[in-house]
Amino acid sequence: MEKQYSKNSLKKFIHYLIEFHKDYFDLKTYLIIVAFVALLIGLNYTYDIESKYINHFKGKNIRILMFFAYHFIAYIGTLIIIKLNKTKYKLLLSKEFWIKAILVFFILGFSRAFYNHFKTIKELCDPETYRFYYKIANNAIDFFNIFLPLLFLRYLFDIKNKDGIYGLKFSGVSFRPYIIGLCIMIPFVYLASLTKDFQNYYPVYKRSGGGIFSNFYQIPEMVSIVIFEFFYISSFVFVELFFRGALVIGFVKLLGKNCVLPMAATYVVLHFGKPIGETISSFFGGYILGIWAYYSRNIWGGVFIHGGIALLMEIFAFPYFSGG
Repeated sequence: MEKQYSKNSLKKFIHYLIEFHKDYFDLKTYLIIVAFVALLIGLNYTYDIESKYINHFKGKNIRILMFFAYHFIAYIGTLIIIKLNKTKYKLLLSKEFWIKAILVFFILGFSRAFYNHFKTIKELCDPETYRFYYKIANNAIDFFNIFLPLLFLRYLFDIKNKDGIYGLKFSGVSFRPYIIGLCIMIPFVYLASLTKDFQNYYPVYKRSGGGIFSNFYQIPEMVSIVIFEFFYISSFVFVELFFRGALVIGFVKLLGKNCVLPMAATYVVLHFGKPIGETISSFFGGYILGIWAYYSRNIWGGVFIHGGIALLMEIFAFPYFSGG
């Protein structure tokens, strides 16, 4: 573990960035990884792989393997680049690494492919409400598909780890740098909200059927908005738990600093289908949050800033802000 820093969280954050890169940064390796990620982005946005091919198998088990491969290629591809180029920072991929990595990515593949709840909700709910309930369940289901499997994985591999459930602990949490970072992001998120791609995709709420839901129950639509946004923003706990928790904190002892870049590349794949600017920026955002998780062994700051940006994107996309 790297040396501990002072309680000044902003200085600590800067120290983390400097400490991480001073003995690790290699321009050639980073450029190759950026080119590799750019290639993945280009292929997806050219051929729309997820929508045209993977989603064609909704409800079928083969989709689990497809999502597994979809993310695993980005992860292992980045590790191979590191192994071939960063000879000064030796990378050993042990048997434990391969077993754990395969299990972790199977969890991700299962989570992304899970579709059984759609049919159940459609059978139980009225036609006017099933879509809204499905969207709510979609954001809550990862408690079962991500949290519980990772809890079991921790029991198998990291029972002696004192970092909680892959960083899911409140001790030592400081939100100050994240509040500052979130405030800095406000004008950039607002400017992004003025673009056509952004307005076509956001707010995510508009695809929830919330208006029909509120009309059916004769309640103000604001109630539907609050319910949806609560579950939507809460879902980022599971996103952070997997990417910054399992893929960074969970692999530190096996990969050291090499755990951050593969996670950032994998995180980009999660954003395929969203506005391309958001997908590109996810690499840098995931990388920075990964460095913070690497040193702090905590994910709550990431949950705050990730969820906060997502909420800003929702708010700025509503007609009042976007001019619609």
